[in-house]
Formats: sequence, structure tokens, C-alpha cells
Amino acid sequence: MAMEIFTLSDRRLNSIAEWQRAIDAESFGLQLSEETPFAQLGGILPVRYNNAPSGFECDHWDPRSVMDEDPNTAFGHAWKYALALRFGGRAGELESAWMAATAYARATAGVVFDTEENRVFQPDEAARLVRQIESKR
Repeated sequence: MAMEIFTLSDRRLNSIAEWQRAIDAESFGLQLSEETPFAQLGGILPVRYNNAPSGFECDHWDPRSVMDEDPNTAFGHAWKYALALRFGGRAGELESAWMAATAYARATAGVVFDTEENRVFQPDEAARLVRQIESKR
């Protein structure tokens, strides 16, 4: 069963390298593949989580379609950009997607929306969640 989270923001990062710098600033053990340019993301993004291969799907989405799907969720305002991250249950996918989303949200002054919980996470909350997930593994 695939799960999906979104980063919602009013600006985009310009490159995978910029995203990686945001991940490194969080001190996450995640390395993104730079094979696909950021603007062309649309499918599996290979990553290394704690030096082991992993990955998740990553696509640019229309933020309105994300926010319109759940009108009862308090998104804060109408965000300009949405980045979808989909993952399954294979080793490292959950951690990798949440780390990537958290770092992206913080770097863009955005938020992480968890579709499973219908909940919006501020970057500090998302970072705490990542640490909880890692401590349980």
C-alpha cells in the first residue's frame, strides 16, 4: 500500500543540489540522486538512506488539487507549489520521504501535508516526527 505526503510552499528549490543542502542542514542520513534535474522530477527518485539504497516517487503537483481534496484541513493559505512524495513499505522509504519532505518544507518556508492523517506539519513538527520514526526502527 502506497502512502503519500506533500510539501506545500510558495517557492520552489532550484535544484537537487539545493535540496540536498537542506537535507544536510537537518543532519539527516539521506543522499538524493542527482540523475534527474529537479524540474523534471516525475517518478522514482533513488536515494541512499544511512548508506543503503532506497527511494520514493516524487512529482510536481498542482497545489490546488491537493488542498481541494480535503477542504476540512487547515492549510494556512493557498500555497503556490506542491511536491508529492509517495512511498511503500520497503526499507528506508518512509524515513527517506519524510526526511526529504521535511528539509524541503523548511528550506521553502512551507509545510508537510500527511494525507493519511489529514494533518499539516510545520517543519519543526515534521523534524520531530522523523526523529520518532528513526528511534522506532
